Amino acid sequence: MKILTRTMRVAIIAIVLTSGISIGAQNAASAPKQNSVAVSLNMKEQQVPIGQSPWAILSVENLTDEEIEIHNYMYRVYVEGEKGEAPTTLVERQMTGRYKPGDVPLRADENSLWSIAPGKSDDLKFQLTYLYDLSAPGKYTVYAEVMDPHSQKWLRTNTAQFKMQAPTRKK
Repeated sequence: MKILTRTMRVAIIAIVLTSGISIGAQNAASAPKQNSVAVSLNMKEQQVPIGQSPWAILSVENLTDEEIEIHNYMYRVYVEGEKGEAPTTLVERQMTGRYKPGDVPLRADENSLWSIAPGKSDDLKFQLTYLYDLSAPGKYTVYAEVMDPHSQKWLRTNTAQFKMQAPTRKK
């Protein structure tokens, strides 16, 4: 009888300890972290002649009550044409670490820093031809990913569209 009582006590203690651990784990998992930034992307122009560079505008809103910093390695841009991803430049491949055989990394410039005040929004404008070869006419889409400074998760922007137009011939 003592052995049975002792076994039951051990079993009850094990159940209590195990249930406490699983309840704690559920509470921790059910409390999702809020993003510290909101991100979006727009195009300066939706139609761009071949030979000119389309400008993308990346907007980041600071949702916290403290200043945040976005470093140049904390955002990346993707451009797709009608047949998949547009041909990348060495600059884009270096930013994303997707090198091709024979690529020689460019000199690493100093780490640029983008500071955004609490509750404010700021824009970063950049030329897409710096990152992609857009010499072929056609429709393209672009989006960006920004690393949330607090959670370290990549947050994706909306997808924007633009068109590279071949020069019109004069009659």
